[in-house]
Amino acid sequence: MKNYIYTILIAFFGGVCGFSTLYVLFFLSNYLVFIFLPPVFLWIFSFLLFNSFVEEGTKFLLIKKWEIGKFPYGFFLGLGWGGTENFMHYLAKDVELNSISSSMVIGLHIITAGVICYFIKKNKPISGLLIAITIHTGFNLFIRYVV
Repeated sequence: MKNYIYTILIAFFGGVCGFSTLYVLFFLSNYLVFIFLPPVFLWIFSFLLFNSFVEEGTKFLLIKKWEIGKFPYGFFLGLGWGGTENFMHYLAKDVELNSISSSMVIGLHIITAGVICYFIKKNKPISGLLIAITIHTGFNLFIRYVV
């Protein structure tokens, strides 16, 4: 029972720390890209590259390295990741994020972490990563242009 609780806490705080670290790196890299490239490349870099590939790739590496591919652990990793993302957007006073999309963000990260865990368990990790990236990119486009 003790190991179960420890693994849940590691998964949750792994999501919190994983997103927090990427959030800081994202802003630092945005400033560097903004200095050297026009704003359209900044949008492509931040919106498409960072959100989908880097976030899901980091979740994939966390799940694979810590071997938390079982059911509740991936859920808690996604919960920590999505909750931290919501909190950071709230602190940044992100006007694009409303109550509907903020609750959907947590659900998105739980679902994508679950997809990655499922495909790792089925020994098809690259398929899971690609599906999670596709879901995440589709969600970002949906939130940006529909909601």
